[in-house]
Amino acid sequence: MTSTWTVLNLLNWAAPYLEKYGSTSPRLDTELLLAKVLDCQRLELYLRFDKPLDPTELADFKELILKRRQGIPVAYLLGTKEFWSLEFEVNEEVLVPRPETEHLVEAGIEFIENNFPKGCPVLDIGTGCGNIILALAHHFSNLTDFSGLGIDCRPPALAVARKNTLNLKLETVKWLTSDLFEALEPANHSFDLIVSNPPYITSQEMVSLPQEVLREPSAALDGGPDGLNFYRRITSAAKNFLNPGGGLIFEVGDGQADEVKKILASHGYSAISTKYDLARHERVVFGLNSA
Repeated sequence: MTSTWTVLNLLNWAAPYLEKYGSTSPRLDTELLLAKVLDCQRLELYLRFDKPLDPTELADFKELILKRRQGIPVAYLLGTKEFWSLEFEVNEEVLVPRPETEHLVEAGIEFIENNFPKGCPVLDIGTGCGNIILALAHHFSNLTDFSGLGIDCRPPALAVARKNTLNLKLETVKWLTSDLFEALEPANHSFDLIVSNPPYITSQEMVSLPQEVLREPSAALDGGPDGLNFYRRITSAAKNFLNPGGGLIFEVGDGQADEVKKILASHGYSAISTKYDLARHERVVFGLNSA
């Protein structure tokens, strides 16, 4: 490559190159990475497609493309990921937010609006970059009684979440290092809603994950032999922290909804229901603490 390469030349070269090495969205990946180098919006590339890159820009773009070829997620290379129309900082310490997790946020919004019109205390277990609880806080930023607590067992993940709190100016959300409920006390912590997107990939599936996914923290992915370890642990302890009439909402993996519903039922939850994602997979499971 030389400095005579233009935006269009690079788009047409890099997209097939990334596709050859396994990218499932090579054109989008290329556009996002080139837009980062040129410090512009992705769609602006096509308004300046004949612009030649200088040697520094060319070298920076080539470095990003080589890293993407190695399976590093685009979100890590960009340092950000959009979720719920908000921009979140991400790095290798946190799971990259997925679009399907927005269905969990939707379920949380629906539950709060129907039951706690002035807001309520919400707990997010395994918060990662904080995208779930911060999306809820952003939606309910005008409610006086909304408060959020995000917990994670990994301090580096919470460092990312705290940055996102500052970036989004959502001071109603606090953070705590905790292995599930370990650092919480029922006398001092009670919630009307608990949400979680726990690790749900089976240990067997972990070994065959795509290279890109394997770059993400395994602690946020591995759900044990059947993928259900964290659903059992959270469900069994949640009632100690969930107010009567409170809700417990999980994101689940493909084909796991029935088993998670059984787990909720075995611990006395009622009004158990599911919500589908856009691919018609049962993606969200809800249970009510009617005790």
